[in-house]
Amino acid sequence: MSIERREQKRFSLNLQAKISYRHIDDPAPVIDTVAANISSGGAFIQTAHKFPMAAKVKIEFYLSLADLKRLRFILSVESLRQLTDQNVWVIANGIVIRQEKDGVGIIFDTDYQLTPMQGRAT
Repeated sequence: MSIERREQKRFSLNLQAKISYRHIDDPAPVIDTVAANISSGGAFIQTAHKFPMAAKVKIEFYLSLADLKRLRFILSVESLRQLTDQNVWVIANGIVIRQEKDGVGIIFDTDYQLTPMQGRAT
């Protein structure tokens, strides 16, 4: 029996996501993928791409405002007041902390960038 160590509840949202990282000599590849499960503290990203452990990555994905609130991203009251549209574009930086054959586990930094998606379809 495994011990659950996560502090935040994870949700299976299967979000379309883009993930990129910069290697020392290589340009930053952008990989289209799926965030299989996500919380405000991190995500499991489905990908065949092999990211190195401790790689610093950037993840971009759409969330509905309802899902954003449900995930309990750490936001100021002022930030929440500005988010009145139904969809939000999230950019988060993180670090690869787990590798599996079908993807990677990533822990997020707390400096999220949120952009309302005014009139755009997801």
